[in-house]
Amino acid sequence: MDVHSVAELVPERHPTRRDVIEATGAATLGGALSALSAEEAAAERLAPDAPGDPAVFEADRGQSASAFPQSVASGGPTPEGVLLWTRVAPDAYDGETPLGVEVAKDEEFENVAFQGTVPAEAFGPDRDFTVTVDVDGELDPDSRYYYRFRYDGSKSALGRCRTLPKPGASPDSLRLAVASCNNYLHGYFGAFGHIADDEADFLLHLGDFIYEYAGDGIGDRSIDLPSGKQKAWGLDDFRHLYRTYRSDENLRRALRTHTLIHTWDDHEIVSDRWWNYETDAPETEYHPRGSDPEFMRQLYVDGIRAYTEYVPVRAKYEPASENRGLAPDAIQENFRLYRSFAFGDLADLFVTDERLYRSPPPRGTESGTAVSAEFAAENPGRTMLGETQREWLVGGMTDSDARWKLWGNEVLAAAFRFVEGGEMQINSDAWDGYRAERQRVLSDLSEAGVENLVALTGDMHSYLAGYLLTEYELTAGEDGESGRATDRSDTRAGVEFMAPAVSSDNLMTMNEIPDSARETVSAALQAENPHVEWFDSSHWGYATVEMNREEVVYSAYAVDRTTDAEDPPKRLLRRYRVPAGSAELERSDQREE
Repeated sequence: MDVHSVAELVPERHPTRRDVIEATGAATLGGALSALSAEEAAAERLAPDAPGDPAVFEADRGQSASAFPQSVASGGPTPEGVLLWTRVAPDAYDGETPLGVEVAKDEEFENVAFQGTVPAEAFGPDRDFTVTVDVDGELDPDSRYYYRFRYDGSKSALGRCRTLPKPGASPDSLRLAVASCNNYLHGYFGAFGHIADDEADFLLHLGDFIYEYAGDGIGDRSIDLPSGKQKAWGLDDFRHLYRTYRSDENLRRALRTHTLIHTWDDHEIVSDRWWNYETDAPETEYHPRGSDPEFMRQLYVDGIRAYTEYVPVRAKYEPASENRGLAPDAIQENFRLYRSFAFGDLADLFVTDERLYRSPPPRGTESGTAVSAEFAAENPGRTMLGETQREWLVGGMTDSDARWKLWGNEVLAAAFRFVEGGEMQINSDAWDGYRAERQRVLSDLSEAGVENLVALTGDMHSYLAGYLLTEYELTAGEDGESGRATDRSDTRAGVEFMAPAVSSDNLMTMNEIPDSARETVSAALQAENPHVEWFDSSHWGYATVEMNREEVVYSAYAVDRTTDAEDPPKRLLRRYRVPAGSAELERSDQREE
């Protein structure tokens, strides 16, 4: 998302290592990899074989950050495993030595749960020396483990991961750390340092893990892309961005401490992107080649390739080409990011993809995301999710027996209106630009009797606590120049909580609003949106969402982005609770700002 003014504003089981080898009759890891590369385009997940050469695990020269410069990470949890990620330093890679991975129940690795090896050819230069190892089927449900990689006698830093509860389980609680929008150039990632120290069960990141920009940033943070361009132009640029972002130690600590659940927003490829169904290609106004279908298809292919190399995400791939890359003319068919996670009968999390299938947003007379609310309503056929994903989301939530239905939602779902120049404006890049589909989704869920719906949202570089309404009605002000979205309590479908930016410029910063006026501006915006209980775009940080049988609790934390200290200042801004069975926000902290 680019905001240029205040007015613009149940997991499927995956094949295990044993399944692949049995199905293909392969006796070696090489056979298993051949089968996987036929099934999975882009950067494939690897199913490691038995240890093989014991020397991989016996040689021990100690921990070496130089051999594993981007440290380690885990993601894609299932009840029986996770994805384990690392990158071997190019100058350490010899093309022959296998990579070892081991998982244990204790930090000393006295109780080893799994050991496996990956051959050198599987993590070489063609995938930028990265490896994502899938140990699904090897671990116990609802358990914490420790893991590490070994290469040529060197050990990686120690990582910690967690599996999902088994189907039918009844966990007492769930705690998610929620983050989004960490622009390397705009500030330091102190929020991730605090996330690393948080006793969260999982880290939910709602997009903009990287930004496609080059330039000079705060302090010593600057980026020069290999292409020499100011925005990512291809695979080398995307890989360089991921390596740069993963140089931040606070981010590395968070990723090796918590298992990641991630969905992208726009900047993992390019700002404010959509799919042009007439050209059958992605499109944007924020790239010099954004209206060139051939270029944009290839940019997506390269961006997805780097994304699947550097982010341990259990996306689905389909066969596209012999070189394991997504076919430019079949991106939508070959890549699927939306998926669900079941936390027993306590919560189901539905993570959507709101970039790959969205049709062009409404546009005003000038480039940008701000358009009049009246103009935005002209095309009821406009889609954010696409028909298949919309049916999956509504059907999955309707069929869910879990206590809480969580929606991992990239862009603001609730209406959020601005008045400028006597005209009501909306941010067309958010769900306000797709209001007919929003009304359909929320009305369908409400009519189906879906209770305890909680949308967890990123993108807007702000904190927000508000209500999801099946319909947002506008009423004109007395002067005819303003309006309000009317909140009728009987139309509430659920609640929405927004995680702020970790470091990306927020609305007050971008609009150079002085500190003395920020509270007034926030109050004015909130007054135009009475279904919003709280809005803050003056701070940075992260949020936690914790739930049990009786309630869900949202806690909003502010963390300084201007220092590279490991433990920058942190404070609680607001806390809200929602009792089960009631879409009612109750402020539960005792702090007054």
